[in-house]
Amino acid sequence: HYYITNNLRMLSTHRMRYLFTRRRKSRNSVPFLSSRSLDGIWEKTNGALVLFLSTSCSASSVCKRSVQLISLLLVVMIAVIVSYSPPIRPVTFRMPPAPKLTGPLTENNRLRSTQQILKSRIVGPESIAIGSDGTLYTGLANGKIVSVRGKVITEIGYTGHVHCSSEETCGRPLGVRIHNESLYVINAYKGILKVSLNGDSQQMLVNMKDESIRLNNRQTRFLNDLDISSAGVIYFTDSSSRHSREYNIYEFLEAGPHGTLFSYNMLTHEIKVLISGLHFPNGVQLAPDESYVLVAECTRARIVRYWLRGELTGTWDYFAVNLPGYPDNIRRRESGGYWLGMAAIRRHPFSLVDSLAPYPQVRATLTKILPYFLLRSLASQYGMVVVLDEFGNIMDSLQDPGGLVIPSSSEIAEHDGVLYIGSYYSSFIGKLRLKDEF
Repeated sequence: HYYITNNLRMLSTHRMRYLFTRRRKSRNSVPFLSSRSLDGIWEKTNGALVLFLSTSCSASSVCKRSVQLISLLLVVMIAVIVSYSPPIRPVTFRMPPAPKLTGPLTENNRLRSTQQILKSRIVGPESIAIGSDGTLYTGLANGKIVSVRGKVITEIGYTGHVHCSSEETCGRPLGVRIHNESLYVINAYKGILKVSLNGDSQQMLVNMKDESIRLNNRQTRFLNDLDISSAGVIYFTDSSSRHSREYNIYEFLEAGPHGTLFSYNMLTHEIKVLISGLHFPNGVQLAPDESYVLVAECTRARIVRYWLRGELTGTWDYFAVNLPGYPDNIRRRESGGYWLGMAAIRRHPFSLVDSLAPYPQVRATLTKILPYFLLRSLASQYGMVVVLDEFGNIMDSLQDPGGLVIPSSSEIAEHDGVLYIGSYYSSFIGKLRLKDEF
């Protein structure tokens, strides 16, 4: 036991020295832990562990062997965790303090009036498009594209194989839009589909395996949302060149500049890179006059504006910054301005992700010691929908503290005085009448 633990100590301490004593690139950086500190921590921890377990044992050899075995197993676990490479390469960044919930962000319960329709009959209605007759169109977690009329759900398309066993083979429809009486759907894994509203046909417009949508020899992995101009140009986002949608939490924690805004001309079939180096870009929305396109940059809690017309054509700036949460899809309001869904909020004065931004090794360690489903559970359950004016100012908010009815919102679609609230994981569509809240 002593021989094995002593060698494991040397092995893991060497690895920990490599991880934690590397100096930062800045001039005044200092090691996080010294080698002497690591040796001391190991000796004290191992000694305390054996002492603690031994106090509950009698003089029997069976108990002593149990103590030794448990100690050995824990030492092996620590060595494996330290030696195991994390699935992410996190970057260092800093977020401004999250805005206080005052003024238009004052805490309220207005989302709790939401009705949960189609409960337990659907899962993951991320995005919602609404036809002129009031029919809802959305994509689900199982890869199906459906229309909803009242309580009737009709399958009109499918993004994957009929007999599929994983999200990648089933496909995952995310952003949806109606243009010229057809439904355009982003499949996170495969590309952009054009589906007839009655389900008679579907066509692949953009194949994400196409060489033309590579950037610096990196393949797109996580197509997310889209909008379509009157001229037939599709603006769409790739959230990550490193992680697929199934592992979006890894991209969230890594927080690197892996995202891209593309345009695709349906007449010329030309694909262009408009902005690269974005941080988890997701929601896309054209201005009413199509002079610019907005892109939500999730892990930086802000919205980027790319100019399509005027003197600033081809440049970009920030439309809204330091948002109260991590934005998802953005959609136009019928009375002007925009609806913005929040995947999760940034709590003031403490937000877990914001607080860990300057500490990439801590985030990397979390991905090594916590299973993926637990990482997903770290997101706060707090429903919030934000109203932005045409200049990016926050005008109002609808909230559900604790997420009792709406734990998260990916998109808000408005039609005839009713808001339909989507979510990438909920088992319902939210329905809220505006007259009840405005």
